[in-house]
Amino acid sequence: MTNWNSFFEGILDSKQVKINEPMKRHTTYGIGGTADVFVTPFEIEELREILKKAHENSIKVSIIGGGSNTLVSDKGIRGITICTGRLKPSMECEDTFIIAKGGAGTGGVARFALKNSLSGFEWAVGIPGTLCGAVFMNANGYGGQMKKVVQEVYAISRDGKEMKTYDWDDLKYGDSDSVFMHNGDIIIGAKLHLKKGNKEEIDAKMKEYQASRREKQPLDKRSAGTMYLRPPGYYVGPMIKASGLAGFSIGDAQVSEKHQGFVVNNGKATCQDVVDVLKHVRKTVKEKFKIKIGIDVRVIGEDTEQLR
Repeated sequence: MTNWNSFFEGILDSKQVKINEPMKRHTTYGIGGTADVFVTPFEIEELREILKKAHENSIKVSIIGGGSNTLVSDKGIRGITICTGRLKPSMECEDTFIIAKGGAGTGGVARFALKNSLSGFEWAVGIPGTLCGAVFMNANGYGGQMKKVVQEVYAISRDGKEMKTYDWDDLKYGDSDSVFMHNGDIIIGAKLHLKKGNKEEIDAKMKEYQASRREKQPLDKRSAGTMYLRPPGYYVGPMIKASGLAGFSIGDAQVSEKHQGFVVNNGKATCQDVVDVLKHVRKTVKEKFKIKIGIDVRVIGEDTEQLR
């Protein structure tokens, strides 16, 4: 058994290391078993040293940012879980470009764009989590997508040895997909290409999007956001509603009656509850509409069945 306090000695302060940490404390869902060890590096160099040592000792590493689009197994996560959301955030503006690094929040970057009268990122103001997480998942909303604004991405190799810069062509963006889901590199920042705009108009659009989210989404319940990928030419929420599944629940996991694209946690939902709801919804929609809907949430941890 690894002595984790000794393992991180000289790299992290003891306050940055939590052993047998309940992951429900670190996701917007409030779901998940314990991580063997949960660490919160504040500096990029700390992150690199953790990755190097884990690689040298053949210890599995899992990465979590703001925990906003993540469902963690009830059995928890083995090895080292690194939270990059605590990395020291930085944002700078260069003409129509914004460079954001570390744990900068997606909404915070959108407001920084407003401050600098830059348009094209208004849609992201209400998205929780970190910008790096949004880049990882190709986050989207109100017609906007990360792939439409990302110019470059800065990352560290999984072994901590190499700092990398990805150009747009290297990112291989798909629906809620990117090269980082397959190669293991850890995102630490991104350069966004926006356009000059009118500050009052940008602000008005942000307020409009925020009001729309409050009206249409179950923001009073814990969730991981919308759970499904939209098939071309279809809207998932209406298909789920037409299938009679609004309010369908297993345990405390429930298809939201306000927005059927959400599966909310009514208090004590487990990962398995959510997975079972998702399976039932997908099966029912496929039977009724002959369409397979994909999953738009990251499922991590031990013995977790990945949804296909």
